[in-house]
Amino acid sequence: MSKEEKEESGQTAIVTGSSSGIGLETSLALARNGFYTYATMRNPAKGKALVDRAEKEKLPLQVAELDVDRDESVKNTIGGIARERKRIDVVVNNAGFALVGALEETSMDEIKAQFETNLFGALRVMKAVIPVMRRQASGTIVNITSMGGKVAIPLDPIYHGTKFALEGITESVRYELQPFGGKCDTCRARRGKDELLWQPKACT
Repeated sequence: MSKEEKEESGQTAIVTGSSSGIGLETSLALARNGFYTYATMRNPAKGKALVDRAEKEKLPLQVAELDVDRDESVKNTIGGIARERKRIDVVVNNAGFALVGALEETSMDEIKAQFETNLFGALRVMKAVIPVMRRQASGTIVNITSMGGKVAIPLDPIYHGTKFALEGITESVRYELQPFGGKCDTCRARRGKDELLWQPKACT
């Protein structure tokens, strides 16, 4: 489908953790390709740079508040988008952060927070959008993982745990969506300059 056809059909995309890095650039890329894009983040005030770039290019993009750690936030934002746009075609679960440290030095509160955002946050969003995709008999979910979901290194055990789990869940859900035309896959981001890895919670 061409950019023009996407715009005419109301093709809609949602990206979580869009305040910087992968989420920001993914939001812009989807909008450039004709998707009306909701770039979501916990604090919309952090989306000014993204909005400025989108306005400069006259892209179909808006910033929306969404905290993947909170059930009500996910329910309200996803529900509002579905009512407004009548469909959700692409969802990119990008919100996350890296917790670096040895297991014995990591508190249970830190471990729970890592799983809350990186894993349970993605699951909240998936559970909210799948019924919409089922009704329209189409839709694609992309879960941002990393090579940390396939290969583990020292001092990242909790981060690896969240990404290994998300890889497995994604593979299973892929088969659940196939009967009605839905798709679910991962994108393994590489380590780089993304603030995701250097500023905890920066991309949520």
